[in-house]
Amino acid sequence: MACLVAGNPGNTELLREASAAAREDNGELYAVVVDSHRARFDKVQVRGLIDDAVFGKDLGAKIVWLDSSDVVGELLQFARQSRIGRIFVTRSRPTWFSRLSGRAVYSDLLNRAEGLRVDVVGFERGN
Repeated sequence: MACLVAGNPGNTELLREASAAAREDNGELYAVVVDSHRARFDKVQVRGLIDDAVFGKDLGAKIVWLDSSDVVGELLQFARQSRIGRIFVTRSRPTWFSRLSGRAVYSDLLNRAEGLRVDVVGFERGN
């Protein structure tokens, strides 16, 4: 499962890595966008998500849009219900919401994804 984040230029690389892993494991690829009730997307972000979804579809992904106030909880619930064993997420710059909540999605996933493998794409020193 590839977790797409609005406005993240790393979504393309994320989809490529998740697609390669799905092919290696003969698994299904899901491209998942989780929309927090508090999130507001501007036109550029919406266009980017559409482009990312089209690219994911070209890679054979099933596109899923989840709407929840508990982004990580919804991702984990979907992963478990769909028998997904591996989640790809980007290490993105903190948003105003993650600053308020004290956590970024990737770090919260790492802490809560018991029994699931979480691959953080773009996790390099200095990022």
